Amino acid sequence: MVSGETHYIFGKRYGLEFIERRGKHELKIPNSRIVQLFVNPGTSRDNRAQVLAEWYRQKFHDIIPQLLNKWQPIIGENVTDWGIKKMRTKWGSCNITQRRIWLNLELAKKPIECLEYVVVHELVHLLERYHNHRFQAYMDEYLPPWRQYRDILNREPLEDF
Repeated sequence: MVSGETHYIFGKRYGLEFIERRGKHELKIPNSRIVQLFVNPGTSRDNRAQVLAEWYRQKFHDIIPQLLNKWQPIIGENVTDWGIKKMRTKWGSCNITQRRIWLNLELAKKPIECLEYVVVHELVHLLERYHNHRFQAYMDEYLPPWRQYRDILNREPLEDF
């Protein structure tokens, strides 16, 4: 979390400009190349990372409802709730009984199409629990390029914040 580092926001690469100043911690994107992280002097690396993680969470809260509003009517299934958390081994999960989906915060670094793929993938689990031929047929029907998005996600391992 120092100036010059590279960070990804929905698949786009940004250089970090770290700025210490008194006031509220915040993150700004002044142009297509730079992300500015404003923190108080002496803020720890962990706290700087937390500012970025919270910014990612806020973006999810803006985007996920739009994706659910788009895809739930198409798939014909609705979730009762959704959440965001750091996951070490998965991009998302679905509790079929509670009709709740979880999305990995790391998806905020990947192209938006990958986030959309994971949302569709988890919604399809409400139709078919297992990753069998029926599940794949639903994915082919609803999101034909899903394998391409899955491959993008699998190309790079999950990272820690």
